[in-house]
Amino acid sequence: MTAPAPSEFDSGDVEEWAVAAAAGSQPALRRLLAAISADRMAHPALRRVLVDPADVEDAAQETLIAVSRGIGTFAGRARFTTWLYQVARNTALEVLRRKDRGGIPTDELPDPGLRAGELRRMSSMAATRLDVENAMRLLPGRYREALRLREWEQRSYEEIATELDLPLNTVRTHINRGRRLLAIYLTTAPPRGDDRS
Repeated sequence: MTAPAPSEFDSGDVEEWAVAAAAGSQPALRRLLAAISADRMAHPALRRVLVDPADVEDAAQETLIAVSRGIGTFAGRARFTTWLYQVARNTALEVLRRKDRGGIPTDELPDPGLRAGELRRMSSMAATRLDVENAMRLLPGRYREALRLREWEQRSYEEIATELDLPLNTVRTHINRGRRLLAIYLTTAPPRGDDRS
């Protein structure tokens, strides 16, 4: 068994970025998402729930989106990784539930632990959601449509393949590439209005 690669990011920096991102700092959020992605920080929690490596990778990308949407709920009372693992676990459980239902849509979203006292940060969450929506607009059309059907409409891969008249493996590729590009756009904040469709 090979030893894990050393982290590119100092854990103190990650904690600092998480607190700043929760307070509404978009640059801190971009650095935080880059650290989560590069160090595969959510993977240990995901692997406790999911066995299929493809599901783990799907859930890792969904976890980045859940973090970007829900970072305003991080209160800093515990380590950021504790909060992240709960978000990742909830995301993995949702992936598992979708598989068990054969991709039947759900109204449930991964809950990063929202408490009544944390609602004061909803404005930063709304801004983050707007960033996700703006980043989605920058995706090439083929990736954007497949990802929209998967993430927003909770369609199964098979349903998306039928609707878009594409082979199943092509749909999986479009969704995976779309998620990766979305994560990159969220961490690098490209200029809005750039037409890549």
